[in-house]
Amino acid sequence: MRSADVDNDLVKIIGAVREAGGEVFMLKGRLTDKGGTPLAGYRIEIWQCDMNGKYLHSSDRQSIAFDAGFQGFGHDITGPDGSYSFRTIKPVTYPGRTPHIHVKVFDDSRERLTTQFYIDGHPANGRDRIFNRLADAEAKAVSMIFTPSADGEQATVDVIL
Repeated sequence: MRSADVDNDLVKIIGAVREAGGEVFMLKGRLTDKGGTPLAGYRIEIWQCDMNGKYLHSSDRQSIAFDAGFQGFGHDITGPDGSYSFRTIKPVTYPGRTPHIHVKVFDDSRERLTTQFYIDGHPANGRDRIFNRLADAEAKAVSMIFTPSADGEQATVDVIL
């Protein structure tokens, strides 16, 4: 069910007149190894539900329409300095889960990491079965803190392989 448009701007689908609903922000970061060396040329994928809590996936059986202006899935390739970025919406609560963004990292065709990014301090984090498995340092490493920037809000999450 994915759109043919799978770039790193999940808010604007090529050929669509309107942009997605929700609170738009820039998700940025760097991908490095444990020694801090940038990892260039890696594929980072994200996917998340729309502003209504609906996934663009056949197994999401909720009786609500998916926001046709939201891409739902996207990818970016890390730059020479390991940087990546996505224009997306702040994640919202999904039935039974705290707001989150799914993330995968690939080296060529091999999956290297699967994780989720969460909203720092969100009240539903304490009730989320996956978030609660994380140690404090792990939770901090995958938590988004939104800050103002010239282009609107942004969150920076660095990923270490």
